[in-house]
Amino acid sequence: MRLAPILIGVLLGAASLSACGEPSTALAAEDAWIRAAPPGAHVMAGYVRLVNRSDLPIRCDGANGTDFGAIEIHRTQIEDGQSQMLRDQVVEIPARGSAALAPGGYHLMLFRPQRPLAPGNRSSLTLICGEHQLTTEFTVRTAD
Repeated sequence: MRLAPILIGVLLGAASLSACGEPSTALAAEDAWIRAAPPGAHVMAGYVRLVNRSDLPIRCDGANGTDFGAIEIHRTQIEDGQSQMLRDQVVEIPARGSAALAPGGYHLMLFRPQRPLAPGNRSSLTLICGEHQLTTEFTVRTAD
């Protein structure tokens, strides 16, 4: 008879732990890819669609991965017909919305590849978004 209160306590504890783990499911990645570059290139670019499944906006301001010496978020801007690249950007993902890191806009600048990456190769990158971190596989491919 004493087993029932213990079992209820264990179930309640497990439920509260899974609720604490919810932030890890608040952010998702879709169509993550890295543009193939010529052999010996010192910089590559990464793209991904970020989906916010939470009721609060999420701000992403960094990324890392073992295949690159450094990763920064940049944005391409055209001003007076000239293309400029702005660094130290923050990507805002609205509540229950998405944000695209895509050619011609926000993107990941991937500096100093640590190994050759050819079309079909994969690289695991972690996006840092406040209290959320999302690790996803990016596939190297040629531009569409």
